[in-house]
Amino acid sequence: MKVNQIYSLVNDINKQLWGEESIDVHDLSGVIALGEIVMSSTDNMDKFLNKLVDRIGKTVVRTLDVELDFPSLFMDSFSFGAVLQKISVNPFEAIEEAEYNISNSNFNPTFADVHKCEIVVSYFNGVSTARFQRTIPDNLFFSAFTSETAMGNFIDAIIKAMADSMTMSLNNMSRTAVNNFIAEKIKVGNGVINLLADYNSQVGQGNEITVAQALRNEDFLKYASNVIRKYIKYLAEPSVLYNTGVADGSGGVTKVVRATTRDNMHVLFNTSFVSAEETYLQADTFHDDLVSLPNYTEVGYWQSNYDSQGNINTFETNTSINVIPSSEEGKETKTPVNQSGVIGVLADRQAIAVSINRERTGAFRNEIDAYTNVAMSFSKNWLNDLSENGIVFIIADKTEGE
Repeated sequence: MKVNQIYSLVNDINKQLWGEESIDVHDLSGVIALGEIVMSSTDNMDKFLNKLVDRIGKTVVRTLDVELDFPSLFMDSFSFGAVLQKISVNPFEAIEEAEYNISNSNFNPTFADVHKCEIVVSYFNGVSTARFQRTIPDNLFFSAFTSETAMGNFIDAIIKAMADSMTMSLNNMSRTAVNNFIAEKIKVGNGVINLLADYNSQVGQGNEITVAQALRNEDFLKYASNVIRKYIKYLAEPSVLYNTGVADGSGGVTKVVRATTRDNMHVLFNTSFVSAEETYLQADTFHDDLVSLPNYTEVGYWQSNYDSQGNINTFETNTSINVIPSSEEGKETKTPVNQSGVIGVLADRQAIAVSINRERTGAFRNEIDAYTNVAMSFSKNWLNDLSENGIVFIIADKTEGE
């Protein structure tokens, strides 16, 4: 299978999210798995003998979640195989009911004619992996401590710091999968709602407001919260409008009808926007509506909370992404998506997910030199499925690409 060693990317992402470095472009090309219509015969081999062909380890048969109580298909991990296969069956078109044509003189009945269904198949393949490792000497710490207990606590702290480092890195990579989804949506211009531009077009010439004024303008905040609530409901209606479909392998795209209920939806909003809604509208209605959703998450910042000029926790820094999206893989010239003002994302739970979830802890002894190496590693597949519903809300003068 295709394996991405992402330790360098993880370190770069962590430094930006921890505030050690200012926001800068992240090259995610090929890191986040996107659905493929075919799989390469060269990439999809095992990584030991390079002879065994990767097998489909899990198949998800995708259905529409039309009713609110329809059980969503949980994107869980699988142990064997390397490929997630997703199958969707598009809705059928109605045909003429021939029974009522029997009396017509030209009626010509057709017996047992065949009507094939249209299915769409996507494959998600690849693993991202990294390791955290430290050496614990047997005797070299003795001189720094006065008791075995004190030294033991110190060693425990090293192991705990290693575990915490992996946990934070996994959290940050999951956030990066969200950033890639945002970038992919903006890149193709699907499901991107510029709340400020739409508001200004409605209030009329001479009454427009700026980005700086937006989060202090009660009328705009009421308008924005109203639009967001409506799109939560819109996504529950079967539609092809809020996804990009699936490539058919011949340069075309097959449209896919999707429906995403409130219970099956990632709802992520930036703190800058949520705080403004709470403060200037002087009501908790919007916040309470979001918190009541099962998969609601408030995000302080998407990629970094300060820029190269040293501005910290401004609206622009906290709502900006600057990434080369995964779909740019293989291109000679890769184009980044650099967008500020991203305040929220609505997405089907299968649009942003982890399909492979393996973590491992190991240790080995060097008896001659008297030390132990302890290591923790992960192998995961973060995926974006752009054939699933998604909406990106921004507050900006313009959207990237305009």
